[in-house]
Amino acid sequence: MPFDKIAIVIVFLLTLILIQLVIKYRSKVTQMSFPKAKNINVTARLSLSKSDRADLICIGSQSFLVIFSKGSQPSIVEVSSNENVNLEGIPE
Repeated sequence: MPFDKIAIVIVFLLTLILIQLVIKYRSKVTQMSFPKAKNINVTARLSLSKSDRADLICIGSQSFLVIFSKGSQPSIVEVSSNENVNLEGIPE
């Protein structure tokens, strides 16, 4: 085999190794820049139908109601805390 073909293969392999190292380094930097999501919890899950469901998700001190439905994007609604809810019209 001529030396030219061997040199091209070696340069190609070194380029692939360099690209792999750059991708690994960038993924580590990206993961470190985002805070860890330790305080995300699914509090409740309710099946509305065969293909629809509602989840209550708590993130830190905030709560969100996420409604999943087949064929459309999820709807997200922030749930008020108990202090802000008006309970005047509810019989006990």
